[in-house]
Amino acid sequence: MKPQQMLIATTIALITSIFYLVPDAGAQRSAGTHVVFMTVAEIKGSTTTDKLALPNVNPGDLSKGYGYTPPSDHDKNALHRWEVSSYMLSPGSVTVQQGTTVILNVFVVNGDEHEVQVFSPDGSVVIPKTTWNRGREYRLSIVAEKVGTYQLICSTHAPTMTAAILVLPR
Repeated sequence: MKPQQMLIATTIALITSIFYLVPDAGAQRSAGTHVVFMTVAEIKGSTTTDKLALPNVNPGDLSKGYGYTPPSDHDKNALHRWEVSSYMLSPGSVTVQQGTTVILNVFVVNGDEHEVQVFSPDGSVVIPKTTWNRGREYRLSIVAEKVGTYQLICSTHAPTMTAAILVLPR
């Protein structure tokens, strides 16, 4: 090969290498994947009427996400004891960049059934309503295409059992 041909071949190889190895500054790169491990849990607390007055309103009347067991219903041997509870998703929020694939691995600790679905920032359904049961793990995957807040909501225990996926622009 002549020196001039060698120079041309080397130049072409160099330009080709640069084209494939250096990302185009204007190209949209993938945001990648973000895996989140969540837990569905029921938080419980109890006290006695001699330590704290009963609530004026039954918390269960305020929301399906709250539970209330009045004295004598909780334990027949503890007539002054009352209990409150609330369901939650933990963590309750996650922040990702636009375009990220979000994988939620959710373990249900307690509660017999949870009717859950995921909504996009514009309110459209991303994942249709499905039932989760205690003692099982569920996996959801969404691509966070829209900037704003995606909502994972349990209609059985809303508004306390919700989680937000905040999507920031790239």
